[in-house]
Amino acid sequence: MKTIVLCRHAKADYPDGVRDFDRPLKEKGIKDAHEMGKLLAEKSFLPDLILSSPALRAISTAEIIAKAIGYPLSAISLNPCIYEEQVGDLIEMIEEISPEIKTVMIFGHNPTLSAGVNALLSMYHPFEMPTSGMVCIESPFNSWDFTHPQSGRLRWMLVPRLKGKT
Repeated sequence: MKTIVLCRHAKADYPDGVRDFDRPLKEKGIKDAHEMGKLLAEKSFLPDLILSSPALRAISTAEIIAKAIGYPLSAISLNPCIYEEQVGDLIEMIEEISPEIKTVMIFGHNPTLSAGVNALLSMYHPFEMPTSGMVCIESPFNSWDFTHPQSGRLRWMLVPRLKGKT
């Protein structure tokens, strides 16, 4: 079985004169990323691979969470296709992951991540990934071949604003 955790970057700022690629996290985004990392650490979650968009807000989120779960920051792999807005490129990137990898976390952006969740799962309604949201998808196959639409199963979903609410 293969497991993918799609993670949308934390809440980012829109400072004047800063291009989209270089947008930093807001204080709320930093706080949410720390909370998500803490939740994962409490569950002893540790992926085999972390991939991130090279955009500042995505890599910043990935680094905060990696540090919380004990994943080496130097092992985070940046992939420019995660910054792009094509779900087909995202799926193709996933399918090229080494077969030895069992669990991968991917930090990126909307609309690509929401489209990725919708493509990999049978969703009755279109899913919109919130900032700092994470969706864990398992494949019933022992390969990264996701060419069959809706071949994944939802394992869990985390959203920071729901933490502690019943």
